Amino acid sequence: MRKLLILMLLSIVLGCKTKQDPINFMLLEKHSGKTPITYKVVDGKVKDIYIYIETYLVDNLPKRNKDVFIDDNVYNIQLNFFKNNNEICLLEDDINSYIMGFYRRSPCTEYFIDNYEDRTGISQTTFSDCEDDIEFVFNYERNKKNPNMWTNNEITKYWGEKYSDTIYCISGRKKVKLPDMPHN
Repeated sequence: MRKLLILMLLSIVLGCKTKQDPINFMLLEKHSGKTPITYKVVDGKVKDIYIYIETYLVDNLPKRNKDVFIDDNVYNIQLNFFKNNNEICLLEDDINSYIMGFYRRSPCTEYFIDNYEDRTGISQTTFSDCEDDIEFVFNYERNKKNPNMWTNNEITKYWGEKYSDTIYCISGRKKVKLPDMPHN
């Protein structure tokens, strides 16, 4: 009887799993959208060059392994979200760059849910203040010869060599007017 009781207690203890809160991605609307980054002059007319940015706070990401440049587990969670949620093939033709960036939700980054970055004055508040919460950034450029092709060419220690990824969009796909980035 005693062995049975010990086996039952052991099975209960081993059967219990710690419940991980679900991972949630929150779009920071004040830090996302279409925005001009520069301009060029074409035939005497000024033409804006646009970028489209999506910035996310992520709740409940697993703790990072700080012994490596990029933790594969955390990176793969963000990569999966990027693959399933990017809007790169819907971007208007005047957008040349697309960025999807992630920050761990923390007291520091929560400030940006309701506030813009402030790069003026003595007491500036920017995402760089939350350095420990910066996660991965996916940065794609539109190919100049083929507007339906987007490439990510990042050189990082993670891959040890030049990393390249390409997204091909269906030619003639309907473009969507995505929101402009709000400005304070």
